[in-house]
Parts: sequence; structure tokens; C-alpha cells
Amino acid sequence: MSNTFFSNKSISTKSFSTRSLRFQLIFSASVLMLLISLIALVAVKRYAYQTAQISYDRYLSNSARQIMDQVRFNNLQFSVDIPFSAFKSLTNSPRDKVYYLVTTQGLNYITGYQSLLEQKEVINTIRNYPIKLEPEAEFFHLKFKDSLIRFSIVSRAINTSEGPKNVFILIGQTTESRKAWETELSNFAAKLILAFVACALLVIVILINKVLKSVNTINQKIAKRSNVDLTPIRLDAPQEINHLINTINQFMAQLDSTLTNLKNFTSEAAHQLNTPLAGLRAQLDLALNKSKEPETLDSLRKISSACHLLERTILQLLNHATIKHRYQSIEPEAIHINQLVKTVCRDLAINALQQEIELSYQDSLQFSIQGDEFALSQMLKNLIENAIKYSSEGGKIDVEICQQGSKAVLFIRDYGPGIDAADKPYVFERFYRSPNANSNGTGLGMSIALDVARKSNAILSLEDSDPHGLTVKVQFPHKFWQAII
Repeated sequence: MSNTFFSNKSISTKSFSTRSLRFQLIFSASVLMLLISLIALVAVKRYAYQTAQISYDRYLSNSARQIMDQVRFNNLQFSVDIPFSAFKSLTNSPRDKVYYLVTTQGLNYITGYQSLLEQKEVINTIRNYPIKLEPEAEFFHLKFKDSLIRFSIVSRAINTSEGPKNVFILIGQTTESRKAWETELSNFAAKLILAFVACALLVIVILINKVLKSVNTINQKIAKRSNVDLTPIRLDAPQEINHLINTINQFMAQLDSTLTNLKNFTSEAAHQLNTPLAGLRAQLDLALNKSKEPETLDSLRKISSACHLLERTILQLLNHATIKHRYQSIEPEAIHINQLVKTVCRDLAINALQQEIELSYQDSLQFSIQGDEFALSQMLKNLIENAIKYSSEGGKIDVEICQQGSKAVLFIRDYGPGIDAADKPYVFERFYRSPNANSNGTGLGMSIALDVARKSNAILSLEDSDPHGLTVKVQFPHKFWQAII
């Protein structure tokens, strides 16, 4: 169970980290502002409640003191002249009701709502009220006549014929007004907080966009560049972004140096490897002409075959390295595919005739693509040479260009032994050779052809010829070719 938990957590973390930087910054800022606003709303709610309680409690205590000031003991009894001003501040809200009671410590009713003396909480509050020299108001809530009422109680000693007696003034008010005021304060503060949060988020979004503007500008500048433009990026940006620009410029300078070294290595390797191989072939030819012993001749022929294979492998590797370098350093250009196919077929016609193989070409569509002519010619050469290699004497190879639906398609069909179904998934792997192959090969031709096809936005696939043999199918989707009229 714990493994599942950590796995899900890592997945969600990775998902968040792979989102855009703008999203992460805005999301983090929004979460932080939401947290701050929630804390502020809770604090404001509490402040509004305390403010409402203090304000309305002050009205209650003042009213109780005003009534207390009018308590008199005359003719052996208490009398109270209730002042109008005692209730004036409490009757501002038409929704609230006011209740009062004047009584002695012995719970002798003087005036007000006598039914309050039947409430246990009122009795307990009077009995537990701390008698002080200066009257101090205390407050409590009471459920009375189906309403929640906030009461204030004040007491003072009154001189009587029997000595000082404590008189208690209780005055209460329903809580609708204070709740309404509390709600009004809370709503007003909440609106201010939400307005502040909205303004803060707007400022944060503007600042984030301003910060990321330079990054987007760098991205646009790089995206608009060709794959051969490695000149430094020039941009007036903040200091922090300038560090990124300098790093990118240093990287492009290193890449330019690497590509230049690769180009020099390719040309130097071609010369340095071909020269000793040519000398070795010349010595082998001389030895073959002078030698007459069958065993020696057989060994020399095997060496010559191995040299030929080595020479072919080196050539393929160098060509592949050249192709990769050209894709990184040369702009694509418009290439007339029909003319290129004809040229490659013409160059390989002699090779085909030497093996008594008929090489034919036909087309029903003229089209061009954007690509590299050297790379495409190597792809075509490898595919047609492969077809010649695996065709039997007197065989035939058909090269055809046509349109199928929205695609321009090149077919190269041979009628040799074909490729077993079990070998087809591995044909495009580097240095792979079928165990059933009868001729020597480098195992690089199909791999190079697939690489060039992908770089040319084409789809290369293998099919069986009818009645036997192999058909190589190169498809160019409609977005990547143009018909030539």
C-alpha cells in the first residue's frame, strides 16, 4: 500500500513539474494568495464578531446604568422612573426586541418582565454576581420567548431603612441587529480582501509575463532560425536572462565547433582510410596475377573479398556520417524526385547489366520535395543496390513513381527470394544481416535508407512482391510533396 502511495505521489509531482513555467508560477501564486485570503477572512470574521459584541454590549451596559441611576427607595419600597434615553440606542433596529428586569438580591420583583425571574440562568447569574464598589456590567445569553437574547446585568447597593440592599438591573436585546452588523462588516472586509487578492494576482500575472517575455523571445528567435544558423543570440534582456542567453550562445559556439570538426574528420577519414585500402587492393591484384597455387589463390580471393567488404563498410559509415552532418548544417532545398531517381538508375544500370538484371523505370507523377539531394541519392542507391544484390541472374527490377490517394509513392520491386517474415522486423537495424543471405553486405544500407526517409518526412515500408521477391515502398504524405506540371 505504501509503495502505491509513493508511486502516485511521484507521478503527480512529475506531472506538475513538466507543466509550463508560467502555469507553475501562477498556480503557486494563486494557491498562496488563496491561503492568505482564507486566513484573512477568518481573522476578519472573528474581528467583526468581536466588534459587534463590544459595540452592542456597550449600549446594553449604558442602558442598564441609566436605569440604575433612576432607582429610588421611598415609602419603604423601591421605585424606578425608566428614562426614555435608556432604550433609545437599543431601539434603532426595528427587528430587535428589548427586555428588562429590576429586582433585588432576594429576587424581589420591582419592575420589568417578571417572567425573567422564572429563568434558572437569570437566578444563578444574580446570585453569582460579584458585588463591587463600582458597578461593573456582566453579559450572558439566554433563550427567552423563542429568541436568543444577550443580557447585561448591573448591580448597585441602595440605602434603605433596613440598611443597604443590592438592586440588579437586567436589560437584554435580541441578536438580529448585531448579527446583521457583523455580517455587514464581514462582507465589506471580504470584498476588500477579494479585491486586493484579484489586484495582487493581476500584478503577479503581469510580472510573470514580463519575466517570461524574454524567455519567449529567445524561444521565438531560435525557432525562426534555420538548422545551420549558429550565430549568437542578440537580445536586450534582464540580467538573469542574460546569463541564460550567454549559456545558449556558448553552447551554440561549441556545437558549431563540433560540427566543423565532424566535417573535417569525415573528409580526413575518407582520405586516410581509402588510401591504404587502395594500396592493399593493388598489392592483392598483383599477388593474384603472380600466384598459381590453388590454395594461395583461394586465400587471396577471400582477402580481396574481405577488403572489398571493409571498403564498402567504411564508405557506408562515412556516407552516413556525412548525411547526419549535412542535415545539421545544410538548408533543405527543392528536389525533383523523378530526375533524381532516373539519375541513380542510370548510374546503377551498368552494375545491373553485369549481373544480367533488367532495371526499368516508369512514372505517372512528377513531384518534388524539400530535402537534401545527397542524402536522398544515397537512400535510393542503397535500396536499388540491395534489390540488384538479391536478384537472380536474368531477373528484373521495377522502379515506379505514382500517386496513391493523397500520397506520392516510390516503389522498388525485385523478384528475388525476398525476406522471411521473421527477418522483416530486424531489417532496418544497423549491421543486421539475414542468416539466409547468400551475398556479402555491410548491414547498413537499409538502416541508412530508413534514417534518410524519416528525415525527408517519408514512410519507408517493406512488402512482398508478386509472385515472390521484395517491394520497398516509400510514401510522401500530401503535406510534404508538390506536383510538377
